[in-house]
Amino acid sequence: MKNIFLLLIALSSSIFYSQQIYPLNIHVEDAPRGSYFKDLDGELNPYIGLWKGNWNGKIIYIELKKAKYYLGTTPTNGVYQDKILGERKIINADGSILIDRISNFDSNQYHEFSGVNAKYSNPSQKQFYFVPKNMCGKTANLDITFLDAAKTQMSLHLIYNPSTIDDTCPYYNSVIQGNDFPINFPKDIVLTKQ
Repeated sequence: MKNIFLLLIALSSSIFYSQQIYPLNIHVEDAPRGSYFKDLDGELNPYIGLWKGNWNGKIIYIELKKAKYYLGTTPTNGVYQDKILGERKIINADGSILIDRISNFDSNQYHEFSGVNAKYSNPSQKQFYFVPKNMCGKTANLDITFLDAAKTQMSLHLIYNPSTIDDTCPYYNSVIQGNDFPINFPKDIVLTKQ
C-alpha cells in the first residue's frame, strides 16, 4: 500500500510539474516556471562551430556552441532558453597568443558572446551580446549578417553599448582622454566557418 501511495505521488508530481516546451522565438505571457524555449526548428544551428577571421595582421577564432541557458534570479523562478554562447582566441602576427578563452570554453562560468538576439531598432537584424573580460563592465552588441546562402561566412559589426566608467578601472585615464577601451576586437570583420 505504501508503494502504491508513493507511486501515485510521483506520477501526479510529474504531471503537474513537467517542463513545458515552447518554440524558441514565441512570446508566452506568464510562461510557467521551468518552461523551456527550445530551438525546435534548428534556427541556431548555422551559428554553431569554429569561425576564423583576420584583421590588422591578427587572426581571430570564435567558437560558438548551442546551450540550454537558464534565465532567472533564483533556481526556481526562471525559464530555460536555447542560446548561442561563444568565446574567442586571438593570435598576433608574430604567432603569440593574445587572448585564449576557447581552450577553457566549457569551464568558463560567463561567456564573452551570447545570443542570438533581435536588434531592438530592427528585429530582423540579429545580434550577439559581447561582454569582454576585464573591461570594467564595457559591453557591445555585434550585428550579424550572413554573407552567403550556405551560411559559411558572416560579418560582425561592433556597436558599443552606453556605459559609465569610474576611477577604479585600470583604463580610466586613457578612456577619459578620448581613447577606446582596449578590448582587442575589430569594429568590422568577416568570419569564415572552419
